[in-house]
Amino acid sequence: MIEIRPYKTLDEDFIYHSWLASVDYNIPGVQRMTRLVIDTCVQDGTILVACSDEDPDHILGWLGYTEKLGYPTLLYAFVKKKLRNHGIGGKLIRAKFPGEGTIPTAFWSYWCQKYNLKRKWGLRFNSLLLPVLVDRVHGETETQTSDES
Repeated sequence: MIEIRPYKTLDEDFIYHSWLASVDYNIPGVQRMTRLVIDTCVQDGTILVACSDEDPDHILGWLGYTEKLGYPTLLYAFVKKKLRNHGIGGKLIRAKFPGEGTIPTAFWSYWCQKYNLKRKWGLRFNSLLLPVLVDRVHGETETQTSDES
């Protein structure tokens, strides 16, 4: 059976590595932006992890989301390649986004297209969500820095 649990510090290396490797456009700005988004999810605790109920430290997949845009927004979902299309991603999605509504998402990949996740999970990609999130996170960081001065 598959268990969905919150992020633990032990998960950090796997999540950073798999997220950054998945968004490997070899463009420094994209890598910095992706790291900022991951850092935000880690700090806010907005990562869910799919694991085996027999071994809760063995990660099968995970998803990162945010509440900073005024509504829950999917930022990224990852399932190990050999385990894709076996319901793990769907369990993660439904754990955070129960019901049948449209799920706003800030990232769209080849795999989203290949598995028709618009129809399958109700994902709706909006290319403006990621820049707005980065701007809000950057604004929070500036506010915190000026408050500390």
